[in-house]
Amino acid sequence: MKNIVIISTIAILFSCKTIQEEKPETDFLENEIISLVYMTPNNKTLKEIDDFSEYYQNRMKELEPDVLSWKFLRSVNNKIILIERYKNEGAIFNHINNVSPEGILEKDFGQFMNHFVIDSITYYGDLTNEFKSTISEFGMKTIYFENISGFSK
Repeated sequence: MKNIVIISTIAILFSCKTIQEEKPETDFLENEIISLVYMTPNNKTLKEIDDFSEYYQNRMKELEPDVLSWKFLRSVNNKIILIERYKNEGAIFNHINNVSPEGILEKDFGQFMNHFVIDSITYYGDLTNEFKSTISEFGMKTIYFENISGFSK
C-alpha cells in the first residue's frame, strides 16, 4: 500500500513538472507602439471599403512580420479607425519604407489613399525625435502619448 502511495505521488509530481515545461515562456513586448489612424472613406461604397480593408490587412499580415495587429473598424457615422500595433519603432520605419516609392507596398498604399482620407494619427508608446520628425514631413495632424507604465505580450 505504501508503494502505491509513493508511486502515485511521484507520478503526480512528474506530470505537474511536465505540464510546466510544455507551457511556453511569455515574451513581453517592451517597445510596442500602437497607432490609431482616424480616417474618412474617400468617395467609396461600404462594400468597396470592406473589400479593400480585407485585402490590405492580408497584405500586411503577409509582408510585415513585425506588425502585431492591423484592424479596420467602422463607427456608426461611417468614420474608419485603423488600429496598428507594431513590435517596435523599427517596424514602423519598415512599414514607411514599404509604402514609399519602390517599396513592396507602394501600389497597395496608392490604393489605400484612394479609399481613405487620413484625418489624424495618434501614436502610443516611446518614439524618438527622429521618428517624430519623419512623420511631421507627411503634414498630417499627429498626437503622441508616451508610456508611463504597462506591458504587452
